[in-house]
Amino acid sequence: MSEQEAKKFFNSGVKFFNERNYVLAEKNFEEALNLVPGRLSILDNLASIYFINSKYEKSLEVIDKLLKLNVKEKKIIILKYKILTILGKTKELQKFIEENLVNNNNDDGLKYKIIKEFIYPNFFEDQKQINESRNNFIKSLDKLSSFEKIQLDINQELIDPPIFNLSYDQYENKDINKKIVEIFRKIYPDLNQSFMHNQKNEKIKIGFFSEFFYNHTISKLFKGIIFNLDRKKFDILIFHSEKTKKDDWHDEFLFSEIKMGIKNFTLPNNFNDKINLIIQQKLDIVFYPDIGMSTEYYFLTFIRFAKLQITSWGHPITTGNDSIDYFLTSNLIEKSDYQHLYSEKLMLSNYLPMYFYEPKVDKRLSNNDLAQKNIYFCSQNLIKIHPNFDEILKKILEKDEKAKIYFIRDKNQILDKKLQKRFKKKINNDYNRIKFIDRMSNDDYIDLCGKASVLLDTLYFGAGNSFHESMIYGTPTVTMPSESLKSRIVLGAYKQMKIENPPVVKSIDEYVEKAVELANLEEEKMIEVKKYYSNNAKKYLFENKQFLEEFENLLLKIYKTK
Repeated sequence: MSEQEAKKFFNSGVKFFNERNYVLAEKNFEEALNLVPGRLSILDNLASIYFINSKYEKSLEVIDKLLKLNVKEKKIIILKYKILTILGKTKELQKFIEENLVNNNNDDGLKYKIIKEFIYPNFFEDQKQINESRNNFIKSLDKLSSFEKIQLDINQELIDPPIFNLSYDQYENKDINKKIVEIFRKIYPDLNQSFMHNQKNEKIKIGFFSEFFYNHTISKLFKGIIFNLDRKKFDILIFHSEKTKKDDWHDEFLFSEIKMGIKNFTLPNNFNDKINLIIQQKLDIVFYPDIGMSTEYYFLTFIRFAKLQITSWGHPITTGNDSIDYFLTSNLIEKSDYQHLYSEKLMLSNYLPMYFYEPKVDKRLSNNDLAQKNIYFCSQNLIKIHPNFDEILKKILEKDEKAKIYFIRDKNQILDKKLQKRFKKKINNDYNRIKFIDRMSNDDYIDLCGKASVLLDTLYFGAGNSFHESMIYGTPTVTMPSESLKSRIVLGAYKQMKIENPPVVKSIDEYVEKAVELANLEEEKMIEVKKYYSNNAKKYLFENKQFLEEFENLLLKIYKTK
């Protein structure tokens, strides 16, 4: 009887899986397993469904059962590899790859041999761990450079570049990123090509490339530039990805072809087909807003498609790539001697490089909402929470006994758990006043920024889009800029907003002092401060036509001299 019942639940699980109803699929597979424990086909499906439902630890438990039962199908092996990657179990992952994936004497084995050396953690307990990881990674790059056989097919599944996780500490990575580029040029020799055309276009053809032309930070920073460039001077082309999320924002980009004459292209999956499609457009300028955020677009940047190729602060790091000519940034952010930190030449604007639309929110906060005390909000992605930031949190909680500090949960809540464990260890008794809240709509998020007493910028890699959105309500952000661009965007925004005595600090103690001071302002003073910041943002930060004019002139000048 149990066999028949198990079969019934199993078939229902398969049915729901095919219908993409993964919650009911999981429930039915679990019911089937309860009736016939250890059934391989059920365990196989449960491993996949737990993974799809972001229950990575549960999926890992099932996979380990299968491996103990000597089930070593390729898909099971790859699934464990993916889970260990997501969980950030670096040492375990490297060992697993060595034991299960590098032994094949073929391109697949070589690929995982390379991946093993490219692994870099996305979470650290302390500064010592960061330094050790960097030193080990540099040794791994030297090891990869010595590989004799290293070539792979560019049209197969691409290796994820390791530069994303590398960006979130306090170090500059120009030399490391250059080394990574050199290695990838050996791995994928098809990238070492140039397709500049000699055709004289009527107007300058500029192509914008990103996987993130939907409701995403990249779109919020660059949509205004793309939509408002002078059509008498420039032909605008947008290159999307098959992976680009479909939403209202994405539709707006697609409809721009009809409304504004902006040509839209979706790049095909095959890499050579991508190359051919781009070549056909005969571009004069290529603009990559966010190099390093997407694997697909990272490798496109290796190829010379146009006379002038530019990147910017969508991912605020230097690329190390000699095919990228300029990095668009601002005098408000950079110091005069910062060129040595970049592999690209600096394209310097006197304004922040963006045309940021004023946020439109459905709800409006009352004055009472705007005057709440003792609410500290750090709205940044949890990967930005450097171990040295923990000291700031600890000191705020010690100095302000009423303080509550809010973070937004990570999408898969893995970083949440790791951070909570780290905070608990370092902050001890005051830990219960740190709150992790669920992800929310953009309107609710902006409202929370308005209700907060003060916003906390992260160390070394600070706010960008989140700061600009918060300025609709004017809640001050305390920031402590270091040497690199990725930590200086809030500073640049304050300069552009002409804020007098902004909360820009030089030490952890000063950071704590300023945050506590702002969080404890009297009601009338807090309302006054937020109104001042908000008014200045509306006047100087949002929809800055002066930047657009300057950017167009810079493009024309550099293009003519290139």
